Amino acid sequence: MIIDFPYQNVKSLDIPDSYNPDILCLPDYDRSGSEEEVVRNALSHPIGSPALREIADGKTNVLIVVDDITRPTPVYRFISLVLNELEAAGVRGEHISFMVALGTHRFMTRDEMIAKLGIEIVDNYPVYNHDWKDHGNLEYIGDTEQGAPVWINRKVKTADLVIGIGSIMPIEICGFTGGGKILIPGLSGEKTVDEMHWTRIDVPSESVIGIRDNPIRVSIDALAGKAGLDFIVNVITDATNTIVAAVAGDMIEAHRAGCETALDVFGVKVEKEYDIVIADSYPFDNEFWQANKALDTAGGIVQKNGVIILVTPCEEGLSITHEHEIKEFGYRTHRKIKELVREKAVRKVVGVHMYQVSAAVVEKAQLIIVSPGISKQDAERVGFRWAGDVQEAFECALTVTDASPDIVVLKNSPKMLIRKELHNE
Repeated sequence: MIIDFPYQNVKSLDIPDSYNPDILCLPDYDRSGSEEEVVRNALSHPIGSPALREIADGKTNVLIVVDDITRPTPVYRFISLVLNELEAAGVRGEHISFMVALGTHRFMTRDEMIAKLGIEIVDNYPVYNHDWKDHGNLEYIGDTEQGAPVWINRKVKTADLVIGIGSIMPIEICGFTGGGKILIPGLSGEKTVDEMHWTRIDVPSESVIGIRDNPIRVSIDALAGKAGLDFIVNVITDATNTIVAAVAGDMIEAHRAGCETALDVFGVKVEKEYDIVIADSYPFDNEFWQANKALDTAGGIVQKNGVIILVTPCEEGLSITHEHEIKEFGYRTHRKIKELVREKAVRKVVGVHMYQVSAAVVEKAQLIIVSPGISKQDAERVGFRWAGDVQEAFECALTVTDASPDIVVLKNSPKMLIRKELHNE
């Protein structure tokens, strides 16, 4: 069986038919019309809110917040529909600005802004990177329910209409992306991002992943509402990043409806665990900090002492903003990670990333990484095995598993929401 990967510089994998591997993909989901029709319909039927054109009437300082380049939301394909609503309300172009919700990611370049928003937006509107390092740009608005202080970009507080643009998909940290997460922690300060991520450590995964109303999301909703998120437009995209559904309106009610749809778009039934799990990280490919979303999925279905093969480009290496800490300490046991955070050797947000990765490939299985952007030296330095291509990785995996291993290939694994119906427990 020939397995192809969604990367030009990665060779195919040839798995002998005798191994009879399973192939898991995102389910097919039929959209009701073109991408434009899907988003237009959402804007025409807002959930829990008046129409955007009604809310925007009389506004003179509109801030549109969009997710950054690490998220695959194709904003450029539907942002004109949002602007049409503002125009219908009489909002003039000079009263509209955009801000990229970076959290603590690196600044986006102009070319990346064009790729995200389209050149018409970048050439005709102010587009700001959220400067999370400059405390003077931030304003304190309160604490989360877990006690994390929340500092938000001042431009949110000075705007008289804030619109959040993003997408909805499963995520380990807070159940689903989208909704109020565009502000909290998208436009938050460094301390807020650290503390909010760390509060997730002792909350069981089964209480969060794939569950919209969880303890972390409760805090996000409360603080994003307090910050002033007035309206959201969230899309749901399939394996090809085609918009198949969309919601618009109130940041809680519309997001809740979108998460229900996301369960059907991303839900994948799994009936057993596997000795070898082969996964790509598409479309979270720029750095390992993002690609590890594939490990959240793979780690959930790999057997104890099994092997995960991760295929990912990672052109920007392990992490643009946190590589020093990762290289210095590598991926350790959960106990050791907590110790490093307690001793302030690593930031809390880095500790959470390490915790997620180690849940799959330290505490449970081992990782063989195939990545043009991560050298063998760096991979081994942080505790991974490295292979020059997927075939080499597969042959290596066979030497450390049973003679007749159960094998699965996950395509588009970062977006998958695994629904376990295990029969081998």
